[in-house]
Amino acid sequence: MLFVPGTVVLRLLGARGTLALGAAPALSCAFYAAAAPVLAATGIAWGAVSVGISLLLVVLVLVAGRRLVRPAGRSAPDAPRAPVSWLGAGAVDALVAHRRWFVVAVAVGSVVAVVPMAIGMGDPAAPLQQWDAVFHLNGVAFIRETGVASTINGLYGAGNSVYYPTVWHSMVALVPGDLVTTAADAITSAANASSLVMGSVAWLVGLGAFGAACFPRRPEIAVLAVAVGGAFSMFPTVIFSTLAQWPNGLSVMLVPGAAALWVTLLRSTPDVGRSRRAVLCGTALVALVGVGSAHGSGVVGLAVVVGPLAILVAVRAVRHAWMSGRRRAVLLLGAVVLGLAVTGTSLVMQSTVMHVLFSFERLPQRGYAPSVVRTLLDTVMSAWPGNILVSVAVLVGVVVLVRSRDQRWLLVSAGTVVVLVALAAGPSTPLRALTGVWYTQAARIEALYPIVAAVLAAVGFVALGSAASRVARRRAPRGWETAGASSWAAVLVVVALVTSLGFQAPGRSGRFAEAYDPAQIRWGTMLSVEEIALMRELREIVPPGSVILGDPHNGTAFAFSMGGTHAVLPQLGTSAMDEAQTYLREHFRDIESDPEVCRYVEELGVTHFYEDEAGELDGAKVDPESPGLHDVDTSTGFSVVAVAGTATLLTIDACS
Repeated sequence: MLFVPGTVVLRLLGARGTLALGAAPALSCAFYAAAAPVLAATGIAWGAVSVGISLLLVVLVLVAGRRLVRPAGRSAPDAPRAPVSWLGAGAVDALVAHRRWFVVAVAVGSVVAVVPMAIGMGDPAAPLQQWDAVFHLNGVAFIRETGVASTINGLYGAGNSVYYPTVWHSMVALVPGDLVTTAADAITSAANASSLVMGSVAWLVGLGAFGAACFPRRPEIAVLAVAVGGAFSMFPTVIFSTLAQWPNGLSVMLVPGAAALWVTLLRSTPDVGRSRRAVLCGTALVALVGVGSAHGSGVVGLAVVVGPLAILVAVRAVRHAWMSGRRRAVLLLGAVVLGLAVTGTSLVMQSTVMHVLFSFERLPQRGYAPSVVRTLLDTVMSAWPGNILVSVAVLVGVVVLVRSRDQRWLLVSAGTVVVLVALAAGPSTPLRALTGVWYTQAARIEALYPIVAAVLAAVGFVALGSAASRVARRRAPRGWETAGASSWAAVLVVVALVTSLGFQAPGRSGRFAEAYDPAQIRWGTMLSVEEIALMRELREIVPPGSVILGDPHNGTAFAFSMGGTHAVLPQLGTSAMDEAQTYLREHFRDIESDPEVCRYVEELGVTHFYEDEAGELDGAKVDPESPGLHDVDTSTGFSVVAVAGTATLLTIDACS
């Protein structure tokens, strides 16, 4: 789902190799984002068949377009054709020569990333028991039930003009339920699989494409960037575990591949050709749409990564035009750009979404200096810098680029990420508002750091390998052959990964266990092992059309995504609740004496009550703002349907 649509399109447009693979997920997401509202508007349900036909139509249009723009005259059939690519012919040859090592690096990195994640999950179908996960899993269930995956009103239903990125939900909803053992496992299994794929293959291939675009004549940089890309703890572990931010994580995962397209466009040379550059420009814009459709903050993240290069290219172009005597055109263009920037900023800041983002309050976490050190030494999951060799390589890469003046814009990108992390985690100041698009959460911004740091580390390892090679040649006996710089760099990377593996693997599996294992979950367990089994059996023990009421924090909200049964309170948040939901949260325990309770019960069609006696002292998650759903006298007016640990499912007879 991530690679096929984008790869097919990029291949048809002329992209090859690493670039076609790395940028493919961004174009795939743009395709899903465009197909969903079109299918919804035409009344066609979102599904594998309708999406497949939509992709086929896109391919046919591209094929027809290629035939229309193909020149009428052709050279002789026996005339040799030079291998032309968006990266240039020489770069293609270099990448082809190293593709075997690239595949090995992706495979090894994927195994290193996936194994600890899977161990932490424990069960492939285990529900991710964190705040955001409840919303996202039920969003997938909503799409599967309604067949509507549109970004506008997609997760909220008709009559609500609400925007929310649904690309991740739409992809997970396409996974057929018969690929797993039971229907109860369909959504959770697909969601967990998406974490494994996005955090391994898709992430590493994107990093490789970004490294190849930055250093097209030095393919070892791309290979080493992939090799060390999985060593950083900022992404994907935190995002896909305790933060449970699947859409946001998807957008971060898309950034390096999309950035590869933009770097290729901005650094394209005249030999690429005007028509090919136009195609590249259009493709880069589509990738930008794909990143933004996954999550809006991804656009800003992409701007942080490639913005310094774009500014550098623009400054050089303006300076060249000014020195060439086209000063009036430069002034006119500057005025237009300034006007568009002011107008766009004004319109964006007037939106309700941006108002919510920039008004979101979050307590400071730490000072500026500790935040910088934490990022540079990669102590996100541990107080000790277990990833010290990679961190040293990053610093060496910084020194190399400063001295060589090659790709120094990467230093600005990395520095910008570090500064934004410090602002988000630091004290409340006016500058902290710059991180509002990430809800002023440092962890969301930290996830961007490995994109640039992996390339810097690769540069550093190459430099360290060259130094080691020179030392080996000087000390080797006369006539002996020594390993080259690339071989030494590879050895250093292996040493770095082995030494950090003991730090990374337990940390990753532990962080996922804190989000999946009922015995280790942080911030309160919603479902115990027995309650998970009950949720999986709901389809068999309650009649179709049943509606369950209960504290969503105690696990009731999982009834929709796991049990296929509607819940009165399907989310942990209260912002979208109506009058009936609010009243029942506060007064349901007065069902015997308050006739309004039964009126709302009948209005919402509530048939069952889910009661969990576990409290905060037992490690359970409890909603303090739902007093009416606790201490309910169920001795009369209720009938027990099933018991699972401390939870009891009952039918509501009091309103009959």
